[in-house]
Amino acid sequence: MGEEEKSFGADFVQSLPGRFALESGRGLMRGLMSGWPRRARSALVLGALAWPVAENLWEAGFDVTVQDGSPRCLEAARAALSRRVEYALSSPEHLPFDDSSFDYAVAGPFPALTERADAVLREMDRLACSGILVIFFNSWSTFGLECRIRRETPLYAQALACLQSPRAIGAAARSAFPGKRRVFASILLGPLCTWREGFFPDGLNHVKFPLPLGALAALRVDFGPLYAATPLLLGGEPAVPAQSRG
Repeated sequence: MGEEEKSFGADFVQSLPGRFALESGRGLMRGLMSGWPRRARSALVLGALAWPVAENLWEAGFDVTVQDGSPRCLEAARAALSRRVEYALSSPEHLPFDDSSFDYAVAGPFPALTERADAVLREMDRLACSGILVIFFNSWSTFGLECRIRRETPLYAQALACLQSPRAIGAAARSAFPGKRRVFASILLGPLCTWREGFFPDGLNHVKFPLPLGALAALRVDFGPLYAATPLLLGGEPAVPAQSRG
């Protein structure tokens, strides 16, 4: 990941629309993870700047490890998350873990997957037993159009380098996980100026779309069957043992 992309992520998570987007992303994650057993399960998060993703997983009951290639970004995550999670300094294409070390692997919205999606997804496939989730900023969204129109503005220029094509992500997932069930969803339909609480069309930004139309999109790949589960944060013992891929 280049310095331009790192700058966008670091600046964005501190901004008002960035905080709104990541908080909205919690709802997107909760919906997509609703069939995942959580207690006594482990999850690897790629991308330390997406520490709210790791926090969401930890609050849901997962044992969480956060990976990033930048010591600075890992320190920022450690400051936010304290000792609640483990940390790994490495490239997302070459992770220092044995095969099937985690139940799930989640790529946060800041790793640049477009050029190296195949390699990153293959590594997630090697490490995860039960499924993966890829969260990304969507080039097909209103926000993506804004970035292309306003590319001369520094924030939009930096964001443009981080946008992902759902078609490219989907094609990489089909190649990495042939025959596995894939589910897309997205949130944040409005432009960047609407990413704040109390804005008139705020409800539209919280609606979860089954298609990659919103600015923040996610692809879930299931390696085995999903299970009915208690709502996130309610706790309890897992309904079934950790699942291996079928």
